[in-house]
Amino acid sequence: MAGKISEKVFFAILGVPTIICLAVFLWITSILLSGIGTLRLDLLTTSVLKGGFFEMIVGTAYLLLGATGVAGPIGVFAAIYLTEYARHGRLTRIIDQAINNLAGMPSIIIGLFGYTFFCRQLGLGISLAAGWLTLALMMLPIVIRGTEEAIKMVPNTFKEAALALGASKWETTKSITLPSAAPGIITSVLLGIARVAGETAAILFTACVLVTRGLPKSPFEPVMALAFNLFVKIVALGEPPEKVFGIALILFLLVISFAAVGIALRIYYRRKQPWLR
Repeated sequence: MAGKISEKVFFAILGVPTIICLAVFLWITSILLSGIGTLRLDLLTTSVLKGGFFEMIVGTAYLLLGATGVAGPIGVFAAIYLTEYARHGRLTRIIDQAINNLAGMPSIIIGLFGYTFFCRQLGLGISLAAGWLTLALMMLPIVIRGTEEAIKMVPNTFKEAALALGASKWETTKSITLPSAAPGIITSVLLGIARVAGETAAILFTACVLVTRGLPKSPFEPVMALAFNLFVKIVALGEPPEKVFGIALILFLLVISFAAVGIALRIYYRRKQPWLR
């Protein structure tokens, strides 16, 4: 009897936080859904100069895709090196601590660094390229740590079998380790995207302007973004939050779309690898 009671108490301790998280998510979603009344489908393809959101939506997608294109390969290769090739010693401990420190760095500081280094010293100015590099700095720790854990979860017997058959270290990593760790790697990239999707401070100094005429024609031009526009409307222009719920809802749905693509990719890889089920 005492065992059953303790089990129920333990279940409650674990279940209550889960329910709270779900309730908060549903509450936020319900607030954002109130913005549906301020949206029309034609606004999604209408220029900002005519009262629409087109440049902001595409600009946000540009920023997320570009940052992912920079942070994804660098983070994955760094994780492969730290997990499979690096010798554990003082250097790896320093690198690990640096990654941890970067993960905890406030976004405003990363934004100031991006403005000082990428915009001014490298001469990129307020541009897409500067925004990509700045957001990539915020994504890197998440991608590296997530990829490391995914690689560590691959059974050593898989690697040992490949090496026993004469495969080189890199051939084993490329053909065995990475495909097996693919679902975890995709998850880490998705978490990185979720981390930077709503960032304002990082792109405030490096990538965004309030209004542009059309989309940027090169990576060296500034861009409009949903999060930046939200910040300006509420903080600078003093508009009530209810008037910008539509923009917040679009940003929310954009992030959900990236997550849906990631889930589809994970399901695809899991079907190819039955041992991951």
